[in-house]
Amino acid sequence: MSKATSFANDCLDMYLNNGASGTLTIGATTYTLPIKLRFLSTVATAGASGTEWTTSGGYTAGGVSLAGSFGTAASAASKANTVAISVTNAPAQTWADNETVDSTGTPKRMVFRGGSSLAKTVNAGDTCVIAISGLTGTEG
Repeated sequence: MSKATSFANDCLDMYLNNGASGTLTIGATTYTLPIKLRFLSTVATAGASGTEWTTSGGYTAGGVSLAGSFGTAASAASKANTVAISVTNAPAQTWADNETVDSTGTPKRMVFRGGSSLAKTVNAGDTCVIAISGLTGTEG
């Protein structure tokens, strides 16, 4: 394994460390754990967050905690969720994108998917699921 791949694995393991609480410092920035996945009704860009779903039904502002969702160590500069990530009793909206943030009162964006919209129509009461290995952190 190259030193670059080893470093990427270490970064992914630190970022997606399953910690239920605490802080993570990368450079000069401190992030509050757990890392959360925000469900968005508009697509995020590098310069701006997408519009987070309305707090309603089974979705709470700030997103879904990813603590406990990444149970294995990163390998080949990649790490995927080992349990399904879901929102039950979802509010009626469009599911266009996702992004990860920390747990502070003013969440710090850490990763966004971006790209073309998922454009899934969600009806009130639906269950929205990201299957095992459906959320993957990679180098780059």
